[in-house]
Amino acid sequence: MSTAEVKARIALDLDADPQAVFAAWVDPSMMERWLFKSPTNTLKAQTDPRAGGAFSIVEHEGSHIITHDGRYAICEAPTRLSFSLAVPQHFAGLAQIDVTIRPRGAGSHLDFQASGAGPPGAQQLWKKMLANLAQVAKAD
Repeated sequence: MSTAEVKARIALDLDADPQAVFAAWVDPSMMERWLFKSPTNTLKAQTDPRAGGAFSIVEHEGSHIITHDGRYAICEAPTRLSFSLAVPQHFAGLAQIDVTIRPRGAGSHLDFQASGAGPPGAQQLWKKMLANLAQVAKAD
Protein backbone atom coordinates (compact mmCIF):
# COMPACT_ATOMS: atom_id res chain seq x y z
CA MET A 1 0.00 0.00 0.00
CA SER A 2 1.33 3.40 -0.97
CA THR A 3 1.38 6.04 1.78
CA ALA A 4 -0.26 8.39 -0.72
CA GLU A 5 -3.31 6.12 -1.07
CA VAL A 6 -6.50 8.16 -0.72
CA LYS A 7 -8.73 6.87 2.07
CA ALA A 8 -11.46 9.52 1.83
CA ARG A 9 -12.35 12.33 -0.55
CA ILE A 10 -15.38 14.53 0.14
CA ALA A 11 -16.68 17.77 -1.37
CA LEU A 12 -19.31 19.59 0.66
CA ASP A 13 -21.26 22.86 0.46
CA LEU A 14 -21.79 24.45 3.87
CA ASP A 15 -24.19 27.11 5.16
CA ALA A 16 -21.40 28.92 7.01
CA ASP A 17 -18.79 31.43 5.92
CA PRO A 18 -15.19 30.29 5.38
CA GLN A 19 -14.01 31.83 8.68
CA ALA A 20 -16.54 29.76 10.68
CA VAL A 21 -15.67 26.58 8.77
CA PHE A 22 -11.94 27.13 9.28
CA ALA A 23 -12.48 27.88 12.99
CA ALA A 24 -14.30 24.55 13.39
CA TRP A 25 -11.03 22.83 12.41
CA VAL A 26 -8.70 24.76 14.73
CA ASP A 27 -10.71 26.15 17.69
CA PRO A 28 -10.63 23.59 20.54
CA SER A 29 -14.17 24.29 21.79
CA MET A 30 -15.56 23.86 18.27
CA MET A 31 -13.44 20.78 17.51
CA GLU A 32 -14.79 19.10 20.64
CA ARG A 33 -18.32 19.37 19.22
CA TRP A 34 -17.72 17.48 15.96
CA LEU A 35 -14.22 16.09 15.29
CA PHE A 36 -14.22 12.43 16.49
CA LYS A 37 -17.39 13.21 18.48
CA SER A 38 -19.98 10.52 19.15
CA PRO A 39 -23.12 10.57 21.31
CA THR A 40 -21.27 8.63 24.04
CA ASN A 41 -17.77 10.12 24.20
CA THR A 42 -16.17 13.24 25.67
CA LEU A 43 -13.31 15.12 24.05
CA LYS A 44 -10.61 17.52 25.19
CA ALA A 45 -8.78 19.39 22.41
CA GLN A 46 -5.65 21.54 22.44
CA THR A 47 -4.26 23.31 19.38
CA ASP A 48 -1.44 25.52 18.22
CA PRO A 49 -2.86 26.38 14.76
CA ARG A 50 0.16 27.47 12.75
CA ALA A 51 2.52 25.77 10.32
CA GLY A 52 4.68 23.52 12.53
CA GLY A 53 2.19 23.72 15.41
CA ALA A 54 0.59 20.64 16.93
CA PHE A 55 -2.85 19.57 18.07
CA SER A 56 -4.11 16.90 20.43
CA ILE A 57 -7.58 15.54 21.05
CA VAL A 58 -8.04 13.13 23.94
CA GLU A 59 -11.21 11.05 23.61
CA HIS A 60 -12.82 9.29 26.56
CA GLU A 61 -15.17 6.53 25.45
CA GLY A 62 -16.31 4.62 28.53
CA SER A 63 -13.12 3.30 30.13
CA HIS A 64 -11.12 3.70 26.88
CA ILE A 65 -8.83 6.63 26.16
CA ILE A 66 -8.12 7.32 22.50
CA THR A 67 -5.52 9.87 21.44
CA HIS A 68 -5.68 11.86 18.20
CA ASP A 69 -2.46 13.80 17.59
CA GLY A 70 -1.03 15.70 14.68
CA ARG A 71 1.06 18.51 13.34
CA TYR A 72 -0.03 21.31 11.02
CA ALA A 73 2.00 21.59 7.79
CA ILE A 74 -0.19 24.36 6.35
CA CYS A 75 -2.49 26.62 8.34
CA GLU A 76 -3.72 29.47 6.13
CA ALA A 77 -6.94 30.90 7.58
CA PRO A 78 -9.59 30.76 6.27
CA THR A 79 -8.79 28.83 3.09
CA ARG A 80 -6.33 25.97 3.59
CA LEU A 81 -5.31 23.43 6.19
CA SER A 82 -3.01 20.43 5.93
CA PHE A 83 -1.98 18.24 8.84
CA SER A 84 -0.81 14.80 9.87
CA LEU A 85 -3.02 12.63 12.07
CA ALA A 86 -2.03 9.71 14.29
CA VAL A 87 -4.64 7.63 16.11
CA PRO A 88 -2.62 4.60 17.27
CA GLN A 89 -5.64 2.96 18.91
CA HIS A 90 -7.37 2.81 15.49
CA PHE A 91 -4.61 2.57 12.86
CA ALA A 92 -0.83 2.36 12.47
CA GLY A 93 1.10 5.17 10.79
CA LEU A 94 0.14 8.70 9.86
CA ALA A 95 -2.83 9.94 7.90
CA GLN A 96 -2.46 13.12 5.86
CA ILE A 97 -5.48 15.43 5.95
CA ASP A 98 -5.91 18.22 3.39
CA VAL A 99 -8.74 20.76 3.56
CA THR A 100 -9.51 23.61 1.18
CA ILE A 101 -12.32 26.09 1.92
CA ARG A 102 -13.70 28.51 -0.69
CA PRO A 103 -16.50 31.07 -0.45
CA ARG A 104 -19.66 29.93 -2.21
CA GLY A 105 -22.52 32.41 -2.18
CA ALA A 106 -23.34 33.17 1.46
CA GLY A 107 -21.64 29.94 2.53
CA SER A 108 -18.59 27.84 1.75
CA HIS A 109 -17.41 24.93 -0.31
CA LEU A 110 -15.09 22.46 1.44
CA ASP A 111 -12.83 19.96 -0.31
CA PHE A 112 -11.50 17.27 2.02
CA GLN A 113 -9.00 14.49 1.43
CA ALA A 114 -7.51 11.90 3.79
CA SER A 115 -4.60 9.84 2.48
CA GLY A 116 -1.89 7.58 3.83
CA ALA A 117 -2.75 5.52 6.88
CA GLY A 118 -6.31 5.30 8.13
CA PRO A 119 -8.98 3.07 9.58
CA PRO A 120 -11.16 0.74 7.54
CA GLY A 121 -14.24 2.62 6.38
CA ALA A 122 -12.49 6.02 6.49
CA GLN A 123 -14.75 7.46 3.77
CA GLN A 124 -17.92 6.81 5.78
CA LEU A 125 -16.35 7.93 9.08
CA TRP A 126 -15.22 11.24 7.62
CA LYS A 127 -18.53 11.74 5.80
CA LYS A 128 -20.35 11.43 9.12
CA MET A 129 -17.89 13.77 10.89
CA LEU A 130 -18.13 16.38 8.14
CA ALA A 131 -21.94 16.30 8.41
CA ASN A 132 -21.43 17.15 12.10
CA LEU A 133 -19.01 19.92 11.09
CA ALA A 134 -21.73 21.39 8.86
CA GLN A 135 -24.04 21.66 11.89
CA VAL A 136 -21.39 23.10 14.22
CA ALA A 137 -20.14 25.71 11.73
CA LYS A 138 -23.70 26.73 10.85
CA ALA A 139 -24.61 27.21 14.50
CA ASP A 140 -21.70 29.56 15.21
